[in-house]
Amino acid sequence: MLFRSRTIGATGIEVSAVGFGTWTLVSDWWGRTDDPNTMIAAALDAGINFIDTAPVYGADGAGETILAPYLSHRDDIVITTKVGYDISADRRYPGQSERPHDWEPASVRRQVEDSLRRLGTDRIDLLQLHNPRIEPIVDDGLWETLTALVAEGKVRALGVALGPAIGWVEEGNRAIDERPIATLQTVFNVLEQEPGLTFARRPRVAAGEVGLIARVPHASDTLSGRITRDTVFDPKDHRAHRNRDNMLDNFEKAETLGFLWSEGTGRTIGQAAVAGILANPAFCCVIPTVLSVEDVREYAAAADLPLTGDET
Repeated sequence: MLFRSRTIGATGIEVSAVGFGTWTLVSDWWGRTDDPNTMIAAALDAGINFIDTAPVYGADGAGETILAPYLSHRDDIVITTKVGYDISADRRYPGQSERPHDWEPASVRRQVEDSLRRLGTDRIDLLQLHNPRIEPIVDDGLWETLTALVAEGKVRALGVALGPAIGWVEEGNRAIDERPIATLQTVFNVLEQEPGLTFARRPRVAAGEVGLIARVPHASDTLSGRITRDTVFDPKDHRAHRNRDNMLDNFEKAETLGFLWSEGTGRTIGQAAVAGILANPAFCCVIPTVLSVEDVREYAAAADLPLTGDET
């Protein structure tokens, strides 16, 4: 069905409208998950073919190696991974901080080769720059290496994944306008729509040359039904670092959108959050944060529950 399958930019690569990320499977930064392999199998069974990972997910590239056994039927899965972080370096400070970036062209080429080895494949369908600041976006030498990797067949398409928080407007706009990317990944949900809507208005996005990918579609679970205003997160949980006033404000905003998941719509609040993003044609895929097989199945089914004309 059209709603379940979309194309990455102008590449012709078809992906499920709802994707699956490995971040929660190999870390404890969002709570404990079900068995990772059971969750991957549930995603594939639900019709999800777009799997998002990165070398920095988990220890020693675990977010990639966990996928290798599933790539025996290579053409059935669209794999996106990322480059930029030096996974051999220590984090900048203890806890959930970033590792240092290394954008040297030779290093990026080695990172791609390492990812291919860990994934056990000969190609990466979509290679995304992972949380780049402006410097790599404007680095012509880096982009020469990236386009060479495409020409060599090791990478099919290029993208940029912004983060880790909401924002990064200049990086996103310049990547869309000036670089040969097929996708731009950004934090976007029905409560936190900027800068996603700004990116959606860029000419190349509006023309379908660049597709947007939404992450954090449930606004750190204020749109999932999994938490309440009174939920207290473990200090190691990534959500514990969110501004509490912003979280409470999101709960208040969500109350005005209850008609999207009220009785008669057939949607849960979590499904409505996904469907609300997919109602915008600029977005080619939504990547929910999942902890369980139940999450996977619930959010994948949102692709069959599009918003009506009145709801949009």
